[in-house]
Amino acid sequence: MGLAAADWRYLYVIRHAKSEQGDAAIRDHERALNPRGTRDGHAMEAWFGHQGVHAQWVWSSSARRAQQTAAYVTSAFNAEVIVEPQLYLASAETLLGCIQQTPETVRGAAIVAHNPGVTHLANLLGQETITDNLVTFGTVLFRTLRPWTDLQFGTAELLGVHTPKTI
Repeated sequence: MGLAAADWRYLYVIRHAKSEQGDAAIRDHERALNPRGTRDGHAMEAWFGHQGVHAQWVWSSSARRAQQTAAYVTSAFNAEVIVEPQLYLASAETLLGCIQQTPETVRGAAIVAHNPGVTHLANLLGQETITDNLVTFGTVLFRTLRPWTDLQFGTAELLGVHTPKTI
C-alpha cells in the first residue's frame, strides 16, 4: 500500500523579509520591514496562495519584522500565528524544539525567524546543504512522515527553495 498525501507533514522554513537598518534609535527587536520587504511580502503572499501545500499553523519570532513577515504567510494560508519569544535570534536546535511542539492534527506548518538559525535549520533538516545564507523572505519547503514531536535533523525531504526573486 502506498503513502497517501494525508500521511505527510509539510514545513515551510522562512527567513523574515528585508527590514530597516538598525540604529541607536531603533532596537533590533523593533525593526520593521523596509519598502523592499513590504514589496517582497506582497509577492510572496500571492505566491503562497497558489501553492498546493498550505500551512495551518505559523510559528513566528516576536521581533516586529518577523511578525510582519508572518502576517503575509498567515494571510495567504488563512493560518493561525503563534508568536514565540524564544524564536528571536534562535539557534537551529531551538527552532526545531519549537516545531516539535506543533499540534499533531496540523499537517502543514511554517516557522518565521532569523539568520543564522533558519539557514542552519534548513541545512540540517534534510540530507543536504541548501545554502550558505537563506536570503530575506527565503522559503524552504520540506516534508516528513514523522510526527512533529519526532522530527529530527536529517529526517525531512527537501521539496523546494523559493525566494522573492525566483517566484
